[in-house]
Amino acid sequence: MGKISFLAKKMKILIDRNIPYVEHFFHDHLEKIEYFSDQNFDIEKVKEDSIVVVRSTYKTHGKNIPKSVKFICSASTGEDHIDKNALDKMNIPYAFSTGANAIAVREYVLSCIALMLQENKLNKNDPALIIGCGNIGEGIFKVLQYFGFDVSTYDPYKPCTNSNESIEGYSLISLHVPLTKSSESEHFTENLFCAAKFEMCKEGAIVVNTSRGGVVSEKDFLEFNRDKDCIHLISDVYENEPSINKDFFEKNLFGTPHIAGHSQYARYQMTKMAYENIADFLGVTIYEKNNTLKNKIISFDKNTFDRDIQEFGLPISLMLDTYNPKLDHFDCSDFKKIRDNYNNRIGYSQVSIQNCDCKSDLRALKMLGFKVEEN
Repeated sequence: MGKISFLAKKMKILIDRNIPYVEHFFHDHLEKIEYFSDQNFDIEKVKEDSIVVVRSTYKTHGKNIPKSVKFICSASTGEDHIDKNALDKMNIPYAFSTGANAIAVREYVLSCIALMLQENKLNKNDPALIIGCGNIGEGIFKVLQYFGFDVSTYDPYKPCTNSNESIEGYSLISLHVPLTKSSESEHFTENLFCAAKFEMCKEGAIVVNTSRGGVVSEKDFLEFNRDKDCIHLISDVYENEPSINKDFFEKNLFGTPHIAGHSQYARYQMTKMAYENIADFLGVTIYEKNNTLKNKIISFDKNTFDRDIQEFGLPISLMLDTYNPKLDHFDCSDFKKIRDNYNNRIGYSQVSIQNCDCKSDLRALKMLGFKVEEN
């Protein structure tokens, strides 16, 4: 990424007003910052030399981006909203907060699993399949494997994974792949989960999609002839966001408004990476900021922990007390409003557990991502 420090003093930073912690990270550059709302921001009208900081809700495809835009930075891990080919042709550099929300998505999926165990829609002995083995999928696989679950992986981009493409026989399927189209990749993932896959699913199977809208074919799911309770779909992402299909949404077991990766910790990390990407682009010094996030402190409940492990295989009470994704179920007409203002979720990584004296329990808590105060 080129450094243009001689432009730093006159460079504007145009930034989406719904990105949190901006003033914390950019307090030395506040005079350069102008805020915008993604629904009415027109990048084609940027006249002064500027850095543009967007979220995954702003798409650059089909836009005539002016030469005054010197750098596009997305405070997101997803990349399909940025037309990288067009920017490459224009020699406009871009960057993402790659990997910043992996912990939060893992926590979301694990809490979904805890919820399904609690509601008896899943049993600790039921086989699970993780499709996509990057930071998120591999992390979920390792946790479930550690706690003794029957879990396999498959990744269309990684031939070394320990399963095959078939989904038959699995009670839980969790999707963690990027959205790619047939024109972009030999191993495209658009409509990866389609009518043929739904037909393969065993009775009562649970499919969790936290990857991208379009990976699951909403049309095929709506046309699927089995009773809607035979396959439980949990969606955090949708086609045509924010104008999501109400019929598809209501056929889900429950849905959340694209917030799987939006714990306080993850959003803090995404803005932190955006700040570092901009500082690197400008060739200015990156100053380490004091973490302003607060931990939730709880006392370890050994009896409840042991009972949950024995019955469910996971400490579901602790996990759901920390985060219950069903509480983020929403009215589909409120999708954008809720997503734009969502920043209160405490993740496992912000929970500090005291009075845990058993070494094996301590290791299990750390494996899930909880902080443990060791005596």
